[in-house]
Amino acid sequence: MPRGERNQVWYPELVVLLRSEWRPDLSWETIMELRGQLQGHLEQLRARRGIVPAAVHCRSCGTTAPAAPPVISVRAMLLAVGRYGIETHEVVRQRERAWTGYRAQHDLDLVGRRAADHGSEHNHLETHQGDGLVVLRRTPTKTDEAG
Repeated sequence: MPRGERNQVWYPELVVLLRSEWRPDLSWETIMELRGQLQGHLEQLRARRGIVPAAVHCRSCGTTAPAAPPVISVRAMLLAVGRYGIETHEVVRQRERAWTGYRAQHDLDLVGRRAADHGSEHNHLETHQGDGLVVLRRTPTKTDEAG
């Protein structure tokens, strides 16, 4: 694995997809769908290349486990649109402000899901081994267990 690839999110293939799908007049619903599409491609790309997250030590529970895989937020996608010259930085700034308002108005999280529909998560995965399979799942927090 090339150096730094484990932490990379914006692979050239994703930038090409973002360039081809981005339009200045996209609705927020379409932008959230595009974010989901990019996230899916990122996950497939990392799986194909055998890229696994680095191990991290969780200060909350003391566990050492693989870090949660990277997630492309709507804001990260908007910033990438500016970073890769797809839109001007001024247009990106305006979209960022509009996204902040839209997010608050509709009670959405960073990726565009309803904030109340899911609990908070640790930043690592719990690993279980059995029958030769390794199953990774997010570690529930105390707020998840209470609800």
